Amino acid sequence: MDYFLSRLPGVGRFTGPRHFQIFKNFAPSLALFGTSVGLYFLYITDWKVTNTKIPIYGRKFEEMKRAAMIDKHGQKAVDDGTASDD
Repeated sequence: MDYFLSRLPGVGRFTGPRHFQIFKNFAPSLALFGTSVGLYFLYITDWKVTNTKIPIYGRKFEEMKRAAMIDKHGQKAVDDGTASDD
């Protein structure tokens, strides 16, 4: 792989085997950092499309939906199951 990376235009002239070894050493840390940033982005934006699939955090949206239905239809209708999901 080092051979192919060194043949890339603009990369091979300025990097050598030492630089590739340094990159290989940092690759796991970079992957972990990237994953952490992605999860933090989902948490901050509170993106409902993906966050409902997160096991524990997704319950928040079910509770919000139930609270909205209670406000709209009343506690008794929600408990009985007669409230519609509109």
